[in-house]
Amino acid sequence: MLTMLTKEATPLEIESALIGTLELEDFEVPYVDLEDLPSVHTTLIADGTGYSYDRSFPVRGHSAVMPAAVRELLGRGKQVLVAERRERYLVYVA
Repeated sequence: MLTMLTKEATPLEIESALIGTLELEDFEVPYVDLEDLPSVHTTLIADGTGYSYDRSFPVRGHSAVMPAAVRELLGRGKQVLVAERRERYLVYVA
């Protein structure tokens, strides 16, 4: 089992060119691949917006609950950014 290290203090700035999209059922959300990072940051900054870690889902099997959870966040007016690292989708919200 892989351990997930978190890095609390320093927000990670994501370059706009690294942001793609992830399809979830009938909608898309911004996505970034963070596989190469040694630790997970609790705060990401993309295009001047700060995103805080909210929750995670397994990459395999996420389709059962992740789309509904993300849709609910969007319905509450949250901006969502999904990052992938070590077989997990990490959901960040602003």
